[in-house]
Amino acid sequence: MMDNIAGYIVGEVDTGNFGFISDLDNYPPRHEYLVIPGVRERIGTELKEVDVLAQVNRISNYSDILGDSLSLEELESIISRYTATTKVYGTAKVLGYLNDRDEVVMPRSAAIPGQKVYVAPSEMLSSFFTKNRGKGIPVGGLITREEVKVQIDPNGFRKHVAVIAQTGAGKSYLVGLILENLLPLGATIIVLDPNSDYVMMKRTPDDKPTEHQEDMVIYRPPGIKGRRYSDADIGGADNYTIDFSNLSDSEICEVAGISTRWVHIRGAITDALKSMEGTYGPKQLVERLNHLALAEEDRTRREAASRAANYIRRLQNYSIWGSQSIPIDDLVKPKHMSVVDLAGLQSHVSQYIVQKTLEDIWSLAVTGGLQYPIFVVLEEAHNFAPGAQITMDSACLGIIEKIASEGRKFGIFLMVVTQRPGKISSNVLSQCNSQIIMRLTNPDDMSAVRRSSEGLSEDLFNDLPGLNKGEAVVVGELTKIPTMIKISGRKSGEGGSDIDLDDALRRALEAYNRGKRMEPEKAKDKEYETKW
Repeated sequence: MMDNIAGYIVGEVDTGNFGFISDLDNYPPRHEYLVIPGVRERIGTELKEVDVLAQVNRISNYSDILGDSLSLEELESIISRYTATTKVYGTAKVLGYLNDRDEVVMPRSAAIPGQKVYVAPSEMLSSFFTKNRGKGIPVGGLITREEVKVQIDPNGFRKHVAVIAQTGAGKSYLVGLILENLLPLGATIIVLDPNSDYVMMKRTPDDKPTEHQEDMVIYRPPGIKGRRYSDADIGGADNYTIDFSNLSDSEICEVAGISTRWVHIRGAITDALKSMEGTYGPKQLVERLNHLALAEEDRTRREAASRAANYIRRLQNYSIWGSQSIPIDDLVKPKHMSVVDLAGLQSHVSQYIVQKTLEDIWSLAVTGGLQYPIFVVLEEAHNFAPGAQITMDSACLGIIEKIASEGRKFGIFLMVVTQRPGKISSNVLSQCNSQIIMRLTNPDDMSAVRRSSEGLSEDLFNDLPGLNKGEAVVVGELTKIPTMIKISGRKSGEGGSDIDLDDALRRALEAYNRGKRMEPEKAKDKEYETKW
């Protein structure tokens, strides 16, 4: 039932837009949803009445009497003698109507001037914006009607998803919300987490175990100092190690940051590995390279071995090496989420872990060994899959682009998370047919989103800089039509939240004052009087 009237349609009306007159007591705010009941639409050979949904994109107040051509004195004179009537004028964009198959269809007929427009009822909005109702993933409510809950369709992940937002907009909160609701559906999830944003998901914000904590494992390289959260804080972690002696010569070069252009240095490592047997680590490889540098008569080969030893020597300080690697079978179990915490690692090591994890999954998938679909969350994706305009090397770019273009055929689905869409590979971003876009203000990043997103209208694009924290636009196959949402409802802890700077500064000042009080009193220098 529609009883909340918003106004009357006026002026010229077309199939995509209309204007309406309201008043100061009943006008709908910008982004509110309206419905025009009983629009006559030709469906096949019949004329039927349909209820057309629209969204307010502009509201303005004006007066016929108080025009902008009047002087200040004229305005004061009129205002003192008459009560000026303020008119509220709005414009709205038509979103469509629901057909018999519950699909959103754009009308081919226009409403008639003089028709009433109403504020859309909540039930109608739920039908419009939620795809696969009852089986979807809850992400919050409509931006202007939080009581209208929105669920995104899990089938929308079949063509990859990008979550795009500038720092502080709330993207890690949103991704965590999606994951904690995707996991109970049976999903296999692997999160590659360079900033410890998802390590708190086994605990609630008040430090209680989450309902699905037993289905989550946090993997961490041992020995990393200065982490934001200890193992105890996150509810326990498993060691993530790599067996160095199982790496190929090219893998060792990649993790050591040795460019493919440095042929002689790579050749020295290949020669050294030929004589390595059993279980060994970077230390033993360095010793072998040093031996080659001393024994080699050719100057070029001698210098190459010596320089190779310097690169491998750096790997001795990495804590990632262990006696065995994580079995891939542990990562691909059904209804299981693995968070690989990459925080504190050197960039070459992080890239190697991402590359190795994805290549292992890919090899399993293309050989028919992947029994269940896998959702791979790639945080800070612009650092692992940089665009052509970025000069940094990325060992894992190739496998990421391969999965982006072909992974869906084998049951591997990417969730690409980035705050710099302008710096990410266009081959990756363009493959994400569904996007969740939060606040963006950087012109380069906005241009990248505009190029990659087919479902983002000009109106929605222009709204991106004005979104508040926790608000987003959803486009693509996750919802029936582009949807503006207010994100809410997460139950698990958030590792990526901003610190309370006021509280941190207060504690720093308290520590400083305690230290000052505990300092021994310094003896004052006594000035002696002298006749000299």
